[in-house]
Amino acid sequence: MINTINYETNTYTQWEQLQQPLHGNGNQADTLRLLAALDEGWQIQEAASYLAHGSNAEGLGYLLTLYHPKRGQTRECSVTHNADIDALLAFENVTGLYH
Repeated sequence: MINTINYETNTYTQWEQLQQPLHGNGNQADTLRLLAALDEGWQIQEAASYLAHGSNAEGLGYLLTLYHPKRGQTRECSVTHNADIDALLAFENVTGLYH
């Protein structure tokens, strides 16, 4: 992992600086990364569902657009489709979902 520091503001600016939660609580790594991002102030702006296919076929998932208002940064992340993610997206009133 490559980390860069913006020496003018002396803050880390990379998405990879998220505090990674512990594994082993029954959630997948992508879900844990999303929860860590939300804890650090990222907001889910929109979601698009997709179906992975080919040699990496993992099934249904979501491509999420995240925004951090204080940093003015936007990132995309993907998470596996499951009931917990559906409930989280509904709770966050995320646009772009059409079930």
